[in-house]
Amino acid sequence: MPYPARALQYQQALSQAQIDSAIKSSSKQLKGKDALLAHLEQGRLYQLAGNYALSEQQFKQALQQFDDLDQRATLSLSSGLEQSSALVSNDNLIPYQGNLFERIFAHQFQAFNYIAQGDKSAALVEMRRAQFFQDKARDKQAPPPPSELSNDANSTYQQRLGSTYELAQRVNSSTENAYSFYLAALLYEATGQLDDAYIDYKRALSIAPNNRFVQQDVARLATRLQRTDELKRFNLKPLTANLPANTGTVVVLYEEGFVPAKEEIFLPFPWPQSWYVLAFPYYKQAWQATEPLSFSLNHQSLDSQLLADTQSLAAYALKEQIPSLLVRQTLRAQTKHKLQQEANDKGGAVLGLLVSAYNILSENADLRSWLTLPRSCQVARIQLSAGQYPLTLSPTLNTSITVNPQQITLVRVVKTNNHVYVASWPL
Repeated sequence: MPYPARALQYQQALSQAQIDSAIKSSSKQLKGKDALLAHLEQGRLYQLAGNYALSEQQFKQALQQFDDLDQRATLSLSSGLEQSSALVSNDNLIPYQGNLFERIFAHQFQAFNYIAQGDKSAALVEMRRAQFFQDKARDKQAPPPPSELSNDANSTYQQRLGSTYELAQRVNSSTENAYSFYLAALLYEATGQLDDAYIDYKRALSIAPNNRFVQQDVARLATRLQRTDELKRFNLKPLTANLPANTGTVVVLYEEGFVPAKEEIFLPFPWPQSWYVLAFPYYKQAWQATEPLSFSLNHQSLDSQLLADTQSLAAYALKEQIPSLLVRQTLRAQTKHKLQQEANDKGGAVLGLLVSAYNILSENADLRSWLTLPRSCQVARIQLSAGQYPLTLSPTLNTSITVNPQQITLVRVVKTNNHVYVASWPL
């Protein structure tokens, strides 16, 4: 079963508030080649179920697997065999290795676990780790591997995979995640580290320049830190820097929908005296406009604004992998062509037909990715006098939150199609 079909079960369970069934289903993958992916999915599932301790364990194991992959200076024998097997079949035989944008989300979601358990210091450690990988990706962009395909062939493939490129054009990198920078800034601000908070609010603003809440945060801290020159650079007006004594802040972080799944496309691969059809992953679905969270707090209506367009981050991550995919597919075509020739020479027409059938049936694209991630991540922010307030998320969904003086109350809202998960914590 292709991975998106499996993950659809997790998404449906989240949408129906039946998380236990999704956890049970994903547990079957914890020991196999999709173990990293299963830990990521389970970390997300346990977290939305409110079981932060078990979510923490799952993300720890996922992040440890990421670290282990980093430490492999050379391929082990087993990994080499897996790579060789993949050349005569498909990339699904290779253990899932994730990508950097998923790793950044894993650190951020682990930070949410620590926030929920009252450990802001540990949460900040996770956010620093997330930023380490964001900085590493920004400072070191590896050139694509050389391809044996002609320029015309490369151009043809890029045209056929055009929907992925179009979706990726909405971001500049798969790792520039304003949602991550914003949560880090919140934690720095909550712990009195205003210079660090200001730096990360600015980084969030550089990625989401039209977000008025982030604009206000940068203006507020620039005023407080007396960075008037930077106010001019960002074209912002000074804001009141200090809260009144009996006033607190409510920050609503909103995660909406599900990131799209990869789909499979079969493309012809030219080879002397023959043609092969090879499978590639791509994003077929066009960009979907993000939906803001419209809510009422203390009878004031607010709409959230976009921080991270995860669907475009995922597409950019795949776009970055396409040059390597083309190289592997070139090698796969060479290997299959050689097997076909040997079968024809040594076994005659019957064996040749069998090998040809195997080559066709074994050709499947690797469609794996972390599919319980949200489609988009958004923010809204408001200042209120200390007290208890009703929060109305829909005509049938109401809760209450506590605002403490001179403190940030963090509200996390996750909408998974038909169900909404809400949690709040003081920072």
